[in-house]
Formats: sequence, C-alpha cells, structure tokens
Amino acid sequence: MAAAIAATVLVLAGCGPGPASTDAGGTSATGSMSPSAIAFSACMRGHGVPSYPDPDIKGMPGRADPRQLGVSPALFQVAERTCRPLLPTDGSLQQQTQRCVLFGECPQALVQQLLAIERQWAQCLRAHGVPNWPDPVISAKGGRPVFDLSGAGMDPRSANTPQALAEEAACRQLVGSSVPNLPTT
Repeated sequence: MAAAIAATVLVLAGCGPGPASTDAGGTSATGSMSPSAIAFSACMRGHGVPSYPDPDIKGMPGRADPRQLGVSPALFQVAERTCRPLLPTDGSLQQQTQRCVLFGECPQALVQQLLAIERQWAQCLRAHGVPNWPDPVISAKGGRPVFDLSGAGMDPRSANTPQALAEEAACRQLVGSSVPNLPTT
C-alpha cells in the first residue's frame, strides 16, 4: 500500500519513472538499480533537465555538468534541490556515498571509511584478473573519492564490461556486500 502511494505521489509530482534504458542486448539496466536513484533521475528530467541520465549500471544516480545537459546551473540547482528528498537518508553507507558523490556532502570520516573499504576491493580486483585497477583517490574536482581509471591507463568504459562486472560482484562478495559504488573517471 505504501509503495503504491509513493509511486502515485512521484507521478503526480512529475517524478514518475522515465523510459528504462537498456544495454546492448536489450536487457533493462534498471533491474539492479536503486528505486530511489531511478526516481531521482526521473524527477530531474521532470523538473527541467530533460537530458538527465538514468542511474549507471551499478545503481548510482547520473552525474553531469549542467551545461553538458543543456541547462543553466541555476535551473539544475533548483531541480536538484527539489529532487534531493527522493534519495533516502537512512544513514546507510550506500546512501551516505550517494550524497557524497552527488552533492559533495562528504564528511572526512565518511571519506576515510570509503577509501579503506574501496582499497580492499581494489586489491581484490587486482588479484582476480583486473591487474591495473587503481586504488581510490580523492578527485581534484569536488574532493570526492573516485577510481581514476584513466590515470591508471584504463578506459573508464572497461569498468562496465561483463568480465569486469563479474569480477566486481565476486569481490563485493569477498570483501563484503556493503562495498559502495564509487564513480570512475
């Protein structure tokens, strides 16, 4: 019942789900995504940012520069403030990570926790067939933790290949399923 009410509110607020994106094989990419990330992306599109991307394959809400999306920074900020409540604030590590990546709300304790967890995960990936996977770093833009694949000589798109995704899933199991998803550059 609560889910039906929430869905109705989202639709009435102009934040209903947009068309699901699909991968090259036609499979919906929204199957493993956070419903809140999907709702956030749809809400951004419904509030004046029509090109706002769907969450990535790992379930992280899209992030792009307003000018790349063809809107003014002011309009983007208004839409972001309007839609931000759609992302849960239950305090889980995944939710704190989303807020850090999207909005720059990155307390130092969270950054240190993310760096420690993600270093273990990166070590696992290197040991399981992705030898060039870098340790996480703090991005120069925004001070958020990221994996700088380009700096390690990797194509950032390589993180979304079936082999890389399988290795990532295996390492999440080994390190712990609470490993959040950091962006790659």
